[in-house]
Amino acid sequence: MLEILIMLLIIIGNFILQSTVLPHINIFGVTPNTALIIIVVIGLLRGRIFGSTVGLIIGLLHDVIFCPVIGVNGFIYFFVGYFVGMTENKLAKDNLLIPFLATAISTIVYHGLYYIFMFFLGYNIDFSVFFKNVVILETLYNSLISMLIYKWFSNIFIVPSIRFTRR
Repeated sequence: MLEILIMLLIIIGNFILQSTVLPHINIFGVTPNTALIIIVVIGLLRGRIFGSTVGLIIGLLHDVIFCPVIGVNGFIYFFVGYFVGMTENKLAKDNLLIPFLATAISTIVYHGLYYIFMFFLGYNIDFSVFFKNVVILETLYNSLISMLIYKWFSNIFIVPSIRFTRR
């Protein structure tokens, strides 16, 4: 119950931060996608159920407020959280390279899927310019920030355990 409350507070805090402060903190006109970072980090730390649920909630909230089409971000974030969450027990939780790579791959996949959805919904986006000017910078920006958020969230969500075994 406490974990769910913490996740809801993180979602609300991220939404407020992403809609008010982060548009003013940009590098070359690119702002970090902290929603995607949080989905990836929660998926890595808590698994596919938490990752996909948080992804769906954040995505639908993002769609209602920011996007012209409702459901696209919810759908993409849901599957990003699910597939990243599938790696929960397969990867070491103390390696900071894992959230860096997972966030980089997720950012590229997110933008690729978003472009495909918007193309089929009739929105015209020049992919080569968009990829060159936004996706590459945002991938690097998100990946660097994800290491900090991963370290912070791992202190919140991972309970240390003591094991006494015989050698």
